[in-house]
Amino acid sequence: MSDLVALHTQALAEPLASQYLDLLGRAVRAARLSKQFPDRRAYLATLRALSGESHGGLYDSIYMDARSGLPNMASMTRVVADQSVARDALPRMKTQAVLEARREDAEIFERLARKRPYYEGLAAASLAPVDEHRVLLRRHEPELSRASFRVELTKLAANGCYLHVAIELSQTGGLWADRLIDLDARGEVARGTEALRGMVYRFASFDSEALFLRLHDLPGVTVERVARGIIGPVLFALPGGVGVVEPEAGAMSRIFSAWESQADGQQHAVLASFASDVAAIDVREEKSNDPLSPLMSASILPAERARYAAARERFGFRVYKDRKFAASPGLVELTKAVCSSAGTANIIYPVR
Repeated sequence: MSDLVALHTQALAEPLASQYLDLLGRAVRAARLSKQFPDRRAYLATLRALSGESHGGLYDSIYMDARSGLPNMASMTRVVADQSVARDALPRMKTQAVLEARREDAEIFERLARKRPYYEGLAAASLAPVDEHRVLLRRHEPELSRASFRVELTKLAANGCYLHVAIELSQTGGLWADRLIDLDARGEVARGTEALRGMVYRFASFDSEALFLRLHDLPGVTVERVARGIIGPVLFALPGGVGVVEPEAGAMSRIFSAWESQADGQQHAVLASFASDVAAIDVREEKSNDPLSPLMSASILPAERARYAAARERFGFRVYKDRKFAASPGLVELTKAVCSSAGTANIIYPVR
């Protein structure tokens, strides 16, 4: 069954939890995600680890963020924590010392042994990070006191969706006190400072254009590209009418409601959204091909238009937004109709 257990949190009990995870996994595989998105293989590995088939009944449910339709922080953290336990416990489980342990220890290891297949699968897996932040050095020009970097962030967003943000920027040293990025003594290895981490985390839920402009507010920083890839939101139905209770995307909700009015309540169905957007100096055409998210220029307040136009002229960038969908066969045509009415031409992958 499904229960709303806390704000924005829905518990899915087995066997519905495994059915949901299988449905979500098929949608993610169907979407053919590029490197702009969170790592597809790692995310699928986490979904597999959460399934009853993997953990062998150790857990009776999972938690899902009811706004995004994705496993929430608690569920993803559970798998990461179990992997840490697995990597610590497995070597000790294999030693002869276990057989000679005191009775209390032997009982502990006996309980661990029942988890061994689950632990062995986890120990070798590359799981999706709950929160990962990397800084990669692209160029170092000491004669100009300048360095260029690629900043990458993969995390669960505040709305429950799972996103990857990549930022290409340069920093000119000596112009400001709070450096975003530090280099080692040889100028070869980059490390993000707490100032950078805090800023990127604070603005990660903004679209690429807003993030591009915010970064340029920082003295000594020049931004070349900001790109995001987002998994979610996902709407789904399982036998008995179980599904997302707080869908965030209005147009997706209308699609799903139209399908549900025709369905008999005993079908599996999924409609998954995968949005991408980029703000960069090398984007050729400014456009939103996203039926759920217009460009900032279409919604900016009149009082801000002059400042916005000045910033666009100064930084010389363009924005491109896109969104693709993965949908069960009965939802494909309904999704096409909504995209067509919005004037967008979106890829819609069928989920088999």
